[in-house]
Amino acid sequence: MLNNDEIKLKYLIGTFRDEPEYPTLEDFEYLIKNWYWNEGGSHFIHDYRRVDETENGNLVFTDVVLKEKLENNEELANKLLAVLSEQGKIVPVKTTKFTVYYELIENI
Repeated sequence: MLNNDEIKLKYLIGTFRDEPEYPTLEDFEYLIKNWYWNEGGSHFIHDYRRVDETENGNLVFTDVVLKEKLENNEELANKLLAVLSEQGKIVPVKTTKFTVYYELIENI
């Protein structure tokens, strides 16, 4: 679980979105982990809105959740997904008609 001692001040006060290089890999990791641990993302009844944890402790999230966390900016979400995929930080684990599920490979 994330607690306030582990979260940088820029995330607590929300200024990370104002930085010119937003979203960074660190921003992405914060958004997904915060959604899972602190905002109830693990308890949604709809799979496409839920973030799950694999047996090895990695998080599985959807492109839908990422777009939502990036204020529905589809271009920004697609760019971030491409960078994460190229760097081996995420791998697709399931695809449906409307949603792609990705596993976040730890140690970003």
